[in-house]
Amino acid sequence: MVYIQIWDQYQRAVEDLYLSAPIRTRYVVKYRHCDGKLVLKVTDNISCLKYRTDKLQDLKKFERLNSSLMEKMQHRKEAKPVEGGDAAGGGAAESAGAAGGAGSSTPKQPGTPKQSGKSTPAGGVGKKRKGKNR
Repeated sequence: MVYIQIWDQYQRAVEDLYLSAPIRTRYVVKYRHCDGKLVLKVTDNISCLKYRTDKLQDLKKFERLNSSLMEKMQHRKEAKPVEGGDAAGGGAAESAGAAGGAGSSTPKQPGTPKQSGKSTPAGGVGKKRKGKNR
């Protein structure tokens, strides 16, 4: 596990590694606040690519790499959606909502508890407090 020193080489190698084995590739980000270091590690159990930085301007590069990998992860060839299929389905739902006219604002659900400024625990029952009312 050798650290790659040049960002452009690291980014190109990471994208190539992901494209060669998308199912096996893992992407790990580790930030050590006490040192101010960001460590990126991408591996497919055969090769391991690491990059370490403590420079603030490298965070923008990291964000671009992260966005690029997320795009590649979401646009798989097998699960590519049909362009016209989503638009037709969404249009019908929008036209049905528009047919409601003036009363189309979101109505209050029956049985929904009134929201107060105080939060309650998961059980829904708040503790009684002694002393001042808050």
